[in-house]
Amino acid sequence: MQTLTEIVAAVVVHSSAAAFSHLGVPVEAHQAPRPAPAERTIARTSPKPTAVADCPQSRAKAVKT
Repeated sequence: MQTLTEIVAAVVVHSSAAAFSHLGVPVEAHQAPRPAPAERTIARTSPKPTAVADCPQSRAKAVKT
């Protein structure tokens, strides 16, 4: 039923657009120009560097070699 309603609505819109176009009335929607995209700045902090001695895997590798 919804599909039938949408088809009838589309026919009504197109027929009214055709009727108005014969009278010289523009039916197309006015599209405003899009605004320029804003420049974005992403502020990031660098991660805190870890010392080699603080990392257990590195310490294990250093001991093995």
